[in-house]
Amino acid sequence: MFLRKGLIGTCAFVALVLLASFYSIVSGAVDRAARQRSAGAEGFGSASANALPARSARGNGLLARAGS
Repeated sequence: MFLRKGLIGTCAFVALVLLASFYSIVSGAVDRAARQRSAGAEGFGSASANALPARSARGNGLLARAGS
């Protein structure tokens, strides 16, 4: 009987820790998205948005060489 209560308590504690970590991760992602959205609305853009054209230009160059 004591072992069963201990197992239930341990499972409840693990579930609580998983829930707290999930909430922390999701909350951080929402905060980052809000910051990026506000920076994009102000015209500054984010670092990943600035790096995207360079990647596509490099990819287009590789595709142009492969077609020759």
